[in-house]
Amino acid sequence: MDMVDIPPVKLIAAVLYQSEKALEKAYGIMTEAFSAIDFKGDFLPFVESDYYGPEMGSDLLRGIISFERLVNPGSLASLKLQARALEDRLRSEESRTVNIDIGYLDMFKVVLASFKARSNKIYLSDGVWADWISYFERGEYQTFLWSFPDFKSGIYDPALKSIRNRYKNQLKTETQTRRQS
Repeated sequence: MDMVDIPPVKLIAAVLYQSEKALEKAYGIMTEAFSAIDFKGDFLPFVESDYYGPEMGSDLLRGIISFERLVNPGSLASLKLQARALEDRLRSEESRTVNIDIGYLDMFKVVLASFKARSNKIYLSDGVWADWISYFERGEYQTFLWSFPDFKSGIYDPALKSIRNRYKNQLKTETQTRRQS
C-alpha cells in the first residue's frame, strides 16, 4: 500500500479568558509550545453559554488565533494534551484563567480537539476527540447542528477566513520550496 502524502494543517486555538494579564501570559506560553502566533482575531464577549462561568467568572472573551508552524493533523490529540498542560500552568489556585481549545484549519474545515465525548465527535487517542466545527463551501463557513453557538453565529468567520488565506499562502510557498529542492 502506498503512503499518502498528508498535507500539513494550520494550528489554531479558540482562546477564552477574563483577564488581559492572563491572556498575555498565555500568549507567551503558547508561543513557546506551538510556535509564533501569526494571527489574532477580535476577542468578543462570550455570551452563548455560562458553562465556564463557575470556574472562570463572568465577562469572558473568546477569539481565534493561529500559529506560524503548520502541523500534521494526526498530532491533534497530543496537541490537546499540551494545551491542557498549558492551561494548568496558567491556573490561579484551582481555577483556569485561560481556556485553550486547540484545533486546526485546512482548506476544507475547522476541527477542534475535545476531552468530551459526544455523538458527533470522533475518538482520536488518549481521551481526545475531534470535533468538526465547520466546513468551507462557496466562500463561506458552514456549521452543523452540533456546532458551538458562537461559531454558528458567524462571529469568528472573518478571523477564520483570514487564517485560511494565510494558510493557503503558506501551502503555496511550501510547495514552491519543495519544487526548488
